[in-house]
Amino acid sequence: MQGRLKRAALITATVTLGSGCSGHIPALQKTGSLTKQVTVLERTLPHQIRPASPTVEQPKSARAEEKRVAASSTGGHHWVVKSGRIQRNFSQSAHAAGIPVNHIHRLEALFAEQINFRKDLRQGDHFTVILQPGRDGTLRQGALLAAELEQRGKVVRMIRHTDRRGATRYYSGRGEPLGTDFMRSPLKRSKVSSHFTLRRYHPLLKIYRPHRGTDFKAKQGTPVMATADGVVEKQEYQNGYGNVIFLDHQGGKYTTVYAHLSRFARGVRPGMAIEQGAVIGYVGSSGLSTGPHLHYEFREEGEYRDAMKVALPQKRKVTPDERKHFYQSTTAVRRALLRQQSQRQVAWAQ
Repeated sequence: MQGRLKRAALITATVTLGSGCSGHIPALQKTGSLTKQVTVLERTLPHQIRPASPTVEQPKSARAEEKRVAASSTGGHHWVVKSGRIQRNFSQSAHAAGIPVNHIHRLEALFAEQINFRKDLRQGDHFTVILQPGRDGTLRQGALLAAELEQRGKVVRMIRHTDRRGATRYYSGRGEPLGTDFMRSPLKRSKVSSHFTLRRYHPLLKIYRPHRGTDFKAKQGTPVMATADGVVEKQEYQNGYGNVIFLDHQGGKYTTVYAHLSRFARGVRPGMAIEQGAVIGYVGSSGLSTGPHLHYEFREEGEYRDAMKVALPQKRKVTPDERKHFYQSTTAVRRALLRQQSQRQVAWAQ
């Protein structure tokens, strides 16, 4: 009788395993010897008829993927993928996709080096942006890791990369540096109202004295951008400068000053790392000022320079070894861009 029960249990287990089911029979769980026999039997079965492991269905739509927060290979941090299509223009479309304004300004400046927004961009062109949240959890205070624009089959990419010297900048998809180390003006649209000079009549003090900066005429509240990557050295109120920010660049070699601000950008504080193009404050008339404008200074090794005439630091050329390092260290983010592109193509085909 016991032998017939064992044979029946083994036959039942074989049928169960062969059909791909993973459930157990209550009688087998209660009998230790029978359970061991079933285990041995399962190990001897061909791989094709063993119980299949459960699978989780992945999101098929590009919209679901856009909302997914994926783990990156950069120290266990996470990034967020945003994407969309061009409707009227890039700025409005990116804003509708949930990309913060400060990152939109940076994207426009970097992409403008590779494409002509007025001539090349068309309605329906697709864009993808990868952002890393900041310490406060917001995208606005986070980093812009990568982005791409797809125009009728032509793809333009930009990727954030830190080279072997520790310098962080943006590169094209081919590993070529984008942008200059410094922008000429901290305003998106600027008009100089007072130039750098060693002798200028001060309208409030009624005396002649050096004007070691450049004044830009702008409306109250106009966003002021950092002209280069740097660290906030000072953020305070001073009698002459009013609300002023000092940025330290390249370990103290360069300093830029932004004065007469109406207010500072939210989250900006001393010691904070700032990316080129990030909004750090807003035009105002604080301190010794006759009206809304931005006073901007550029200093090299502590010496005042004319920001409109000084030879700005140029981007370095990439050696073969550095280019190899670029491809190796940006593998994860480049794969994320390619994954988005392939999923979008599948969605369109369906």
